[in-house]
Amino acid sequence: MHLFEAHNSLMSCKKPESREMNTTATHLLEMKKLSMSFDERILFRDFSMELKHEETLGLTGPSGRGKSTILRIAINLIQPTSGEVLFQGENIQSYDPRELRRRMILVPQKASMFPGTVEDNLLWGLNIHGIETTEKTLIEVLDEVELEARYLSKVAQTLSGGEQQRVALARSLLLEPEVLLLDEPTSALDEETQVAIEKTINTIITERSIGVVIVTHDRLQASRFTTRIVDIADFGG
Repeated sequence: MHLFEAHNSLMSCKKPESREMNTTATHLLEMKKLSMSFDERILFRDFSMELKHEETLGLTGPSGRGKSTILRIAINLIQPTSGEVLFQGENIQSYDPRELRRRMILVPQKASMFPGTVEDNLLWGLNIHGIETTEKTLIEVLDEVELEARYLSKVAQTLSGGEQQRVALARSLLLEPEVLLLDEPTSALDEETQVAIEKTINTIITERSIGVVIVTHDRLQASRFTTRIVDIADFGG
């Protein structure tokens, strides 16, 4: 099936009823005693963390210890061996997966661009969720990630790595998530582009009242973004 045909079939599904944001919940996101193992290898054990409203948290530690896995557990893409995850005070298993992944969005290490233009890519998630928008809004969100309006007509898959990362951020912001999960957002970029993307992310953190979890192996980078750092090495098997 063509990628856009698959997209249209998703749009034809009945749209689930969305829940209102729970402003009384103490934490936006809470992970309780998560453990994860593959075969006989333990990635982490009894991992716990809380993300407060409008907090930016850094998740650091050695490569291969499960930092990216924790982000995928958060949006119910994979199941932990044990433990539970709460979003807005409720177990994520009680959420419709599509709603959960709109309100809490994972931006992967390498941005995925769908066939077509930047505009097509920006509209992708909106169309899936049945959300209408305007060209003015698309231009505004591009400006937020420091891309000009002319990028709307560019072929997304021909953009540089840094430009694609900005488009991925813009695509996520259009859905107005309550939590952004950023998985090594600058690791695949050259030093100059990395600094520029860091600046863009800092602007988003400052201007948007959302919770952010940033995965990075670079503790110094985490300190530039975050108000608190959790080291996965503290939860070894």
